[in-house]
Amino acid sequence: MDDIYTPKITNVGGFDATVSVDCTVTNDQLKVAAIINEIHRFNHNHTAAARTPTLFGMNFQAVSVGQKLAKDNGNGTCPASTHTGKPGGYIDGAGPPTEVLAFGLQKTDEALGSMIKALKDQGIHNSTLFIVSAKHGQSPINPPKVNKPGHFADLVAALPDAGTSAAAKAIADANACSTGPCGFVQDDDVALIWLKDQSKTQQVADYLNANAKALFIDEVLAGDELEIKFNDPKHDGRTPDIIVQPQYGTIYTTSTAKNAEHRGLSFRDTNVALIVSNPALQGGVLKTPVATSQVAPTILQALGIRPDALKSVQVERTSVLPGQWNGQ
Repeated sequence: MDDIYTPKITNVGGFDATVSVDCTVTNDQLKVAAIINEIHRFNHNHTAAARTPTLFGMNFQAVSVGQKLAKDNGNGTCPASTHTGKPGGYIDGAGPPTEVLAFGLQKTDEALGSMIKALKDQGIHNSTLFIVSAKHGQSPINPPKVNKPGHFADLVAALPDAGTSAAAKAIADANACSTGPCGFVQDDDVALIWLKDQSKTQQVADYLNANAKALFIDEVLAGDELEIKFNDPKHDGRTPDIIVQPQYGTIYTTSTAKNAEHRGLSFRDTNVALIVSNPALQGGVLKTPVATSQVAPTILQALGIRPDALKSVQVERTSVLPGQWNGQ
């Protein structure tokens, strides 16, 4: 890596730019300017000449923030806000954006356009593969579906038999753990549970399934069902012992600042846009299911490097994105 520029969006001098879509756009634009400087053969802050990178990119936050904000600039800390007090997200389940989200979409679109113009100005647009995607979506889209009943461990603790149930105690102990190997509970629009005693996994899973209605649970993943999709938690501490997917629209929080969230396994969380663009490619829409993990081998192939040089491609047999080479 020759030139890295990652301006923080949160907690810069105590300020969180994500309180408003306007301040988020301003932060995004810092990174856009860096990319354009690099396209024009400078380093990111235009202080020294450099070669245009072979591979470069950035992430945008404006659309994500525009989707999540319950009320733009709710704490009044973004002086640049032109949307103070207005709701973010979508108007209804059909997906029309609110004014706040529409602004984030518009500014992101304009930023991508400015990059394309810079590539054309440098005469390298035709030789550049442009990939736009997202690492997650946001759930729910439909505002009336939003349900914020509180944190997951607190809901378990409020069950009638929580004081006598060994399974409920196992969750309470994990939630109360501050350090060391005593468990952990992380929640939002999913609940991830690491237990101190993994031998209790099935007992806890059965308890959660028995109380699914009170806990707003759609699905509990544990044991074999979890290991089909993820690594075995008995051998990989990164994998939780239990994953709780709540009913669509449920966010395990008491926060009033957001009307959507991610990290879960719902359709809205895991289905994102993916656009691959180059003048040599024929325009069209491919409806064949693909995964964002296919972006990495696609980049390698575009650079003339064998995709199977990546260990993950060897292990998972990930293919390049279809529709670009050899008539695919």
